[in-house]
Amino acid sequence: MYCIRCGAKTESIIPLLDNRLRDVCPSCQYIHYVNPNNIVGVIASYEGKVLLCKRNTEPRMNYWTVPAGFMENGETLLEGAQREAMEEVGIQPLPSNLFMIYSVPHISQVHFYFHCKLKDTSTAMGDEINDIMFADYDEVPWDDLAFNSIKVLLKKFFEVGDKKAGNLFFNLSSLD
Repeated sequence: MYCIRCGAKTESIIPLLDNRLRDVCPSCQYIHYVNPNNIVGVIASYEGKVLLCKRNTEPRMNYWTVPAGFMENGETLLEGAQREAMEEVGIQPLPSNLFMIYSVPHISQVHFYFHCKLKDTSTAMGDEINDIMFADYDEVPWDDLAFNSIKVLLKKFFEVGDKKAGNLFFNLSSLD
């Protein structure tokens, strides 16, 4: 790796007052921290059914998920989740409550999902999606979900129900 400040080749060392290996520039002493990525998303419901979208991109192309993606610099968690929902399924920003947070340490991610209740089933597919459906528990394609994290999210949502989901918050410390 090369330093983003001065271009010198970095060294993997434990910096003073730290406890783990970091890429450090021997020339300018800049420490290159690599931290987890934030994933933000929306579990949108209408009359007890959740909005699912089929991925049109890798990884897990043609598998079902909820609107979600990487948080961008300069946005809040909610702004990122609402942006992803708008880009992927055309949902305008709606009042939303934080529903679930969990860590996925083996891929260095932290997931934040917000719940919003839709006024109708109007959607608009973005380029990253190739199909959309509203599903109740029995209609969810459980074997065709893109990620285990989505299975955990949906099971928890159906466990608490659409009416209570806006008032609850769940924190799972780790999802492997």
